[in-house]
Amino acid sequence: MKRLLFFVSALLLFGAAVAADKVIQSSAKRMPGWIGGMEEGFFIVSAEGGTLDEAQQKAMTRVREQIIYAVATNVHAATSIIMHEVTDNGVIRSHKEMDCKMSVKAADIPYLANVSPSHASDYYWAKVRRTDKSAYFTYHIKYPFSKSKLRTLVEEYEKQQKVINDTLQAFASVDFSTYDDLSEMLLQHSKIRQFEATLHEDDSRREICHAIRQFYERMLSQNLNIKTLSANRQETRVALAYGSKTIACTLVPKAKSNCLTAMNIQNQGDATLISYDFQTGCYEDESNWLDITYNVLNKKISTRCYIK
Repeated sequence: MKRLLFFVSALLLFGAAVAADKVIQSSAKRMPGWIGGMEEGFFIVSAEGGTLDEAQQKAMTRVREQIIYAVATNVHAATSIIMHEVTDNGVIRSHKEMDCKMSVKAADIPYLANVSPSHASDYYWAKVRRTDKSAYFTYHIKYPFSKSKLRTLVEEYEKQQKVINDTLQAFASVDFSTYDDLSEMLLQHSKIRQFEATLHEDDSRREICHAIRQFYERMLSQNLNIKTLSANRQETRVALAYGSKTIACTLVPKAKSNCLTAMNIQNQGDATLISYDFQTGCYEDESNWLDITYNVLNKKISTRCYIK
């Protein structure tokens, strides 16, 4: 009731203000009766501007805002994303359920691109002169928007959001311990980074997506390690592993030593072969070391081998 009284009072004030001014030009001899009213199946809005084009654009902006509001108030705007954090052997370390609230944006409703004055059921504009001789334009529009159109837009929006939520849930369900190749893990990380960039900055799902990406990075940095397959005075063979599982890797590591010289590094897919000259600079004791380092997402994965 208070909102209705406020609406009526606003109309009276608007009418009083217009009455104090003078219409000097208009699109019709008489102001249509629908102006300032409400009618089912239509949005009726008004706007003012310094030019006719400005007033029209403001009115159309209000029509689009009304459509966005109508869709937003008719959708299920909340969801949960469940993420299981796992170790390399598949044992669940923790279970997270992240709630996210979605806000309807213009970009989420493609229909808005077709909302234009040419689709209006009726309109009325007037050029008004104030008592101080300055002038402005008013633009009133009656725009059709049926219940069936609202249902269609809500269904399209919810279908679109379901695709996004399902994609996000798929990212959250990834278990790197099932992967056999580092490149596949890095591709998954690249995909979620690209997906994160497509989400609105104020969409809470962007924060969740960021949290999942950080989870990926944490799992890689904590579980990646280097296995020494063999080490002697001629060569050392190592392999990258996720937990206890050896994985394929195309990255070429860096190697340095306190005495080994003429080092040559060859990536063999399932392992890396590092050959070198032992005799020139190394002693026959346990102090001869070889450091091997992989750089994965700017994280260093290292191991030290001792060459006796």
